[in-house]
Amino acid sequence: MKKIMKENNASAKFSRLLRKSGHKATSSRISVLEMLGRTKRPLSAQDVIDELGKKINQATIYRILKVLKEKGLIRQIDFRHNHAHYEISGSDEHHHLVCVYCGRIEDVHDCGIENTYALVLRHSKHFSDIRQHALEFYGVCKSCNKKTPKTTQ
Repeated sequence: MKKIMKENNASAKFSRLLRKSGHKATSSRISVLEMLGRTKRPLSAQDVIDELGKKINQATIYRILKVLKEKGLIRQIDFRHNHAHYEISGSDEHHHLVCVYCGRIEDVHDCGIENTYALVLRHSKHFSDIRQHALEFYGVCKSCNKKTPKTTQ
């Protein structure tokens, strides 16, 4: 019962967001947003297709992701995997730490990059405003660090 109520609350929330952004709250769009909303990590388009592909065709999923990104409801993230990943946009501004060996992803909160805006703009010759930024960190997780030989660089 609790899970059903939570899903209904998520559906209602995403329906409102879609309508507020000027789009119809279709069941397909809501399903994609719900899936992105309940995961703990950014998902690729293929992850969404694997999960929802029986209910929504592949081309529709790609169109939905494009529209949701354009309207700012989801963020597109580049983890250097030769394909995009997506997560719900929101007030929870964060970045990601990615293991270069196993691909583990960890959210990084409060990295202080916003404090760098003024410095970047002060050194810019042609820009007066920063509207958004992307920052991902790449390293080796503790598990892989134990398994991999150390190299000097």
